[in-house]
Amino acid sequence: MMGTQEQRPVDSQESQGLQGSQPPHEQHSPEDQSLPSMPRMTFRPHHLKAQELKHTNSFSSMSSYASSLQNDDDSEPPSCPSSSKQEKTEFSDPMATTSSPRQTKDQRRPGGGTLLRPAGKAHDWYSGGRITSHGRWFRDSQSRTLLLRGVNLCGNSKLPTTPNGSTHLNEGFFNHRDVCFLGRPFPRDQADEHFSRLKSWGMTFVRLLVPWEALEHSGPGIYDEKFIDSLIELIELMPKYGIKCFIDPHQDCWSRFSGGSGAPGWTFEAAGMDLTKFKTTGAAYVHNTNQFPGDSPPMVWPTNYTKLAASTMFTLFWAGDTFAPKKMYQGESIQQFLQNRYLECYMHLAKRLSHLDAIVGFEVMNEPHPGFVGLKNLKRYDFNSNLFFGDSPSALESMALGDGMELPIEVWVKSWPFPTKKQKTRMINTQKDSAWLDGECLWKQHGVWNVHPKTGKPNLIRPDYFTTDPMTGEKVDFTTFYLDFVNRYSRAIQSVLPSAFIFVGPIPNEPAPVWGPGDHEENIVYAPHWYDLHSIFNKSFDGRITHDVQGLSKGKNVFSATYFGLKGAKKNYRGQLSNVLNIGLKNVGTKPCLIGECGIPMDINQRQAFLSGDYQYHSKFLDAVISAMESNLLSFTLWNYNTTNDNTHGDHWNGEDFSIFSLDSPLPSPSASERGSPALEGQHRSARQQAPNFAREVRERAAASSAFALQGQVEASGDDREGSFDETESEDKRSFQDDELDSITDDSPFDRSYFSFEHEGSNDGRDHVAHIGGRALDAVVRPYAAKVAGEPIACEFDFTTLQYTLRFSNYVQTPVPIVHVSTPEQLSRGFASSSDALVTVASMDTKEQVSDNTAWFGHPPEGTPMAFETEIFVPSYHYDDTGLEILVSDGDWRYVKERQTLYYRHQNMQAGAVHSVRIKPVTGPLTAVSAAHSDGSTQSLSRPAHPRNRSQLSVHQDTSFDDETSSVPSKPESSGACSIM
Repeated sequence: MMGTQEQRPVDSQESQGLQGSQPPHEQHSPEDQSLPSMPRMTFRPHHLKAQELKHTNSFSSMSSYASSLQNDDDSEPPSCPSSSKQEKTEFSDPMATTSSPRQTKDQRRPGGGTLLRPAGKAHDWYSGGRITSHGRWFRDSQSRTLLLRGVNLCGNSKLPTTPNGSTHLNEGFFNHRDVCFLGRPFPRDQADEHFSRLKSWGMTFVRLLVPWEALEHSGPGIYDEKFIDSLIELIELMPKYGIKCFIDPHQDCWSRFSGGSGAPGWTFEAAGMDLTKFKTTGAAYVHNTNQFPGDSPPMVWPTNYTKLAASTMFTLFWAGDTFAPKKMYQGESIQQFLQNRYLECYMHLAKRLSHLDAIVGFEVMNEPHPGFVGLKNLKRYDFNSNLFFGDSPSALESMALGDGMELPIEVWVKSWPFPTKKQKTRMINTQKDSAWLDGECLWKQHGVWNVHPKTGKPNLIRPDYFTTDPMTGEKVDFTTFYLDFVNRYSRAIQSVLPSAFIFVGPIPNEPAPVWGPGDHEENIVYAPHWYDLHSIFNKSFDGRITHDVQGLSKGKNVFSATYFGLKGAKKNYRGQLSNVLNIGLKNVGTKPCLIGECGIPMDINQRQAFLSGDYQYHSKFLDAVISAMESNLLSFTLWNYNTTNDNTHGDHWNGEDFSIFSLDSPLPSPSASERGSPALEGQHRSARQQAPNFAREVRERAAASSAFALQGQVEASGDDREGSFDETESEDKRSFQDDELDSITDDSPFDRSYFSFEHEGSNDGRDHVAHIGGRALDAVVRPYAAKVAGEPIACEFDFTTLQYTLRFSNYVQTPVPIVHVSTPEQLSRGFASSSDALVTVASMDTKEQVSDNTAWFGHPPEGTPMAFETEIFVPSYHYDDTGLEILVSDGDWRYVKERQTLYYRHQNMQAGAVHSVRIKPVTGPLTAVSAAHSDGSTQSLSRPAHPRNRSQLSVHQDTSFDDETSSVPSKPESSGACSIM
C-alpha cells in the first residue's frame, strides 16, 4: 500500500541494517508530509532488519514483507514472532486461520489487496495500464518492461464452419460466396472454458486470426456483420481473464482456393483466374481437391507460393500497377482494387472493435510473399530459398501450364543430406485446361513470354521483367512495394485506433525489410516467425541432431550447421533467433520485437505419442524452442491453440498438427520425475474418453467462479463524498468470501488496480481440470517474468530441475512514469473499461476529494517518488505439490499462489544496478533451517506434520546468490531466501 508515512524512531541496530540501502523513493522530507491534498504515493516501510524475513499465516501466500495489518498512523512496526516455537505452531495447525471471524474493514483480500483494491496478476495485461513501447521493449503505464506471452487463436479460424472447411473435405468447396465463419475460433458458450485454460497456463497475449475471407466472403464491400458481432462477444470477455490481443489478417499462399487461407474466392475472379481449374493446370495444390488416387505426392503447402495462382495474386496485389498495368476491374487498376478492398475491410473491422480494451493493434498481413516480384530467374527457382517438393514447375512453366499447355514437370521427394531431390518428371495438364477465365495468360498478354513458333514450347521474352520497371527500366525490389502498403495500412488503422500497434514481419527465414526515412514509424512492432523448418518438414525430433536451416539457406556448410544433443538444439535455436532479432533491429529500427509464430508439430515421430500418451520428446522439443526465445528475451505467441484439434486430422488444415490443445490429448502427462517411465495401463486415455462432458463441466466451474467477480465497487453519495470511498460499507458486502478467503488476511504493499478477479482455488496442479486437453504442457506452462521493473538482462528456465532465474537492471535513465487514476464514473463501468480503471495513487483511507482537474489524472506532479514491482508468473502446474525456494539479491518479495504470481520489489535504486531472482522447487524434507539476524541470533523452523495441507516457510540467509548479480553488487544484507513446502 502506498502512503506518506510519519518517520518513526528506530533502534540503532535497525538503523545500521537499513542505512545506505533504503531506496531513494522511501526517503521523505518534511515537505513531503505537508501536502494534505496530495494522495499518498510512497511505499509503506517494511520494517525489516538486516537478514530478517517475515511471513504470513496463509497456506497460499508467502512473503518477505512485514505483516500489513498496521494501524492507520503506522506508528509502530508489526510484532514479530517471539520464537521459532510460535512459528512452528502456526504452521502445524491446518485450521489455525479458517475459524477466524469475518474480515473487518482493515483486513485484506486473498493474497493481498482489499475489497476495493485487489492486486493484479503477473499474466494479466490490464493491471499495469495500457501497453506502450520504448525502444525494443513493450512497456506498461508504470514503465515496466513487458515480456508478452501467449498463443495464436486459432488454426481453425482459417476455415469456414459452414460448409465444413476442413481441408480433407471438398463438399461445397467452390461455392466460395456462400460460406460462414460463425463459431471461429470457438462458440461463445465455450469461451469461458478456453479463456480460463489459457489464463491458468499464463498464455494471455493472443494473436487473433481474422482472415479476409471471414469478413468479406460474399463479395466486395459486403461484410459479415454477424461474424464481427460474434468476435466482439468473445473479445469483450478477454479482460475478465487478463487477455489482450491483436488482429492477424491471416493468409497462407493467398487463399484457401490456392492451397492456403486468407483472401475471398472473388479476388481470383477480379484477377481473371478460374479457381476451378487450378488442379488440372498445376496452378495450385489444394488439399481439398487433391485427395484422390493417382494425384501427385502428399503436399507441403508452402510449395504453393511458387505456383501460378498464389504468385500471380501476390504480384497483382503488391505491384499490379507496375507489372500488369493493362489489368483493370470495376474501373480500378487491379492493384488499387485489391488493396482498397483489403484496407477498407480491416478499417471497418477496426471501427467495429474500437471500443474494446482488449485490442492492442493490427497486423499488416501474415507472411507476405512477394509473388513474382524481384524474381531473377523465371526458368528456375533458387533451391536454397525455395522448397522443392512434389510437382515443382518453374515460373515460366507455371505460366505456360495456366495458358493451357501440357508440359513435363519435375517431381521432387525427400532426401538426405539435402532436404529433397529430383525423382522423376510427369506430364501435367493433359486436358489442356486454362487457368484464365478469358483463356489467355495475363503475363503472356504483358509480353513476359510467348509460345515459340517453331518448337511450340514456352519462350521467355523478358527474363528481367519482375526485377526492373517494364516502363522505365529502373531496378525494383519487393521492399519498396511492401513498405508503400505498410504505410497506407498503418495510417488507415491508426486513423481509427490512434494508439494501435502495427505488427509487421516477413516470411520465415527471410530478412526484415529495411525501413527508410519516409516510412511509417509510429507504434511499429517487428513480428517475424520462426520454426525449426528441418524438423517440421520431416516431422521428427529425438533430441539427437538438429540443423541450422537458416544458415544452410545462406550457404553454410552442412557440417557446421549440424548440432548434437538437446544442448546443441538450444544453442542452434538460440543462435537462429538471435540473428532474427538482430537483423530486425538493424533493418526495421529499434522497435519492439514479438515472434508472431513459433511452435512444433505434435505428429512427430510417426505419431507414436498418440498411441502411448508419452509426449516427452514433444516437451523437450518445445522446451528447446521456448528456451531459445527466453534467452533472447523475446515476446512470442505460440502456434497454435486449436479448439477442434484431434489425433485424426490434427488442426484440420493441410495436414498440420501444431495445437497445444487437443480433444484427444491424454491425461495426465508424466511429471518431471516420471518422464521416460513406462505408462501405466489406462493412464493415457484421451480427454474425451476420460471426461466426455469436460467442456460443460469447465464452463460450469467458470460460471460459478465468476460470482466472485466485480466485488467492491465504489459508491459515491452527496457532493461532499465525491471521489472518496464509502467506509461504512455494510457487513453483508464484505461477507462474500468463503472460509478459505477469510483465512488470508495479509495485504500486499503494492496493490494498484481496481480490476477484480474471480476467486481461484489453490489446487491447480498438473491434474487440475484446467489442464485437460493440453499437450506438452511440461514445456508450455513455465515461469516467466511478465512485468520487469527495469531492463531484462537474462532469464532461464531449467526444464529438468524446474529452476527459474531472472536478472535485470535498473534503467540508466529512469523513464517518466505514467499513472492512470480513475474517477468513480470510470470505476462503475466495470470489466469492459478495465484499462481505464487503473489506480496507482489513490489511498484506501484517504478522504481527499478527487476531481477531474486534479494534476493526479495522467502524470504525477514533478518530483513525485515512484516505485515499481517485478511480477513473475509462477505456474501451479509445476509447483503445486512441491516446496518452493525463492531467492532474491536484494529487496522484498511476495508469492501469492492463487494468482500464480511472485511480486518482487528491489531495494537498490542506483541507476544500472542489477537484481536477481531465483525460484526452484524443494522436494526433500526440510530439517531445521536457520535465519540469521542482524544481532547474530538465529531462528529455526521445523517441517510441519502435513506439508501438503499446509505451506511451510523456511527462512535462511543466502550468500551464494549475490556473486551472480553484476558489477554493481547488491548489498549482502538485502539477500534472502524462503522455502515453501
